[in-house]
Amino acid sequence: MRRSADRLSVFGLALILQALVNYLLGPPPDGRPTWMAWALTQCRQLASLPPRLRVFAPFAASLVIIRATALIERSRPAGSGRLLSILIQAAVLALTFDLWRGVRASDAVQRQMANAPVDADGRPVAALDSERIEAEIGRLANAPSESVVGPWAAYAAFDLSGAVAYAAVESLGGPMAGPGTEGPLTAMLDPARRLVSVRRGRDAIAAAATLAARGRSDLQPPELEELALGSETPIPVTAMSVALDRRTSWNGRSVGWQRPAPDLKDLGRARRLHLKALGLLALTAAGVVAIGDLFRPPRTSDEDDWTE
Repeated sequence: MRRSADRLSVFGLALILQALVNYLLGPPPDGRPTWMAWALTQCRQLASLPPRLRVFAPFAASLVIIRATALIERSRPAGSGRLLSILIQAAVLALTFDLWRGVRASDAVQRQMANAPVDADGRPVAALDSERIEAEIGRLANAPSESVVGPWAAYAAFDLSGAVAYAAVESLGGPMAGPGTEGPLTAMLDPARRLVSVRRGRDAIAAAATLAARGRSDLQPPELEELALGSETPIPVTAMSVALDRRTSWNGRSVGWQRPAPDLKDLGRARRLHLKALGLLALTAAGVVAIGDLFRPPRTSDEDDWTE
C-alpha cells in the first residue's frame, strides 16, 4: 500500500504545484502547451539528436530521475528522503500537463466582456461577442483533452515515466509541437494509426467527463447522432454543446448550429462544467492508481524502488 500512497501523494502534490506555478508565473512561455514542451524547445542538445532519440531522451531522463529519487529515499530512511522523493517526482509530473489552461483563457474573456457595453437586456452590444463566446466555449471544452487527460492517464497506467513519455510525444511529435513542425512520433506512428487512436481515446474520455459533470443520462437520438457525427470537430467540443444546449465553435466551424447562441452566462456555465470535469478526471486517475497497484505483483526489496 505504501507505493500506492506515494503515487497518490505525487499526483496530489503535482496538482498543488500546478496551482502555485499558474498563480506565480502564469502560462508556459511562447504559447507552449506545457512547461515541459517549453523546456524541450530550449534544449539545444536535444535538437541535435536523431528524431527517434529526440523523443526517447525525455523518457530515459525520467527513468534516471525515478532511480535517483529511490536512492535518495534509501539514503535517508528516517522519512525526509521519502518526502524529498515525492516532491521531486511531483515537480516533474507537474511539468507534463497544464491544469489551468482553459480557466486562464476564459478568465481573460470574462474580464474583457464584463467591461463591454451592454444593451437594455444586459447583453453585449458588439456583433461579434456571441461568436467569440462560442469559440471560447469550444476552447474551454477541448482544454482537458489537450492538456491533462493524456499525461494523467499515462501516469495512472505507467507511472511517472509514462506521463513524461506522453508529454514528449505531444511536444515533439504531436500537433501542439508548433506550426510547420513534422513530429518524429507522428511520422513513426501515424501510418499504423496508433497515434490517431490514442488521441481519439483521449478525446472520448474528456467528452465523457463533460457529460458526466452535466449529469446527462437522458440523451436523445438526435443528440447521440450529433456526438457520433461530429468527426470534423473534437468530440469534447460537441459534448459541451450538448451539455449546455448551446452553439459552440472550433476553428471557425459551428457545432450544434440549431442550438441557441451562447451568452456570457453560458460561458460561466461552461467554466463550471469544465472544472467539474477536471475534478472527475482527477478522481478517476487517482482511483486507477489506487486500484491498479492492488493488482500488481509484489516486488522484492531489490526490485522495488518505492520501499525502504
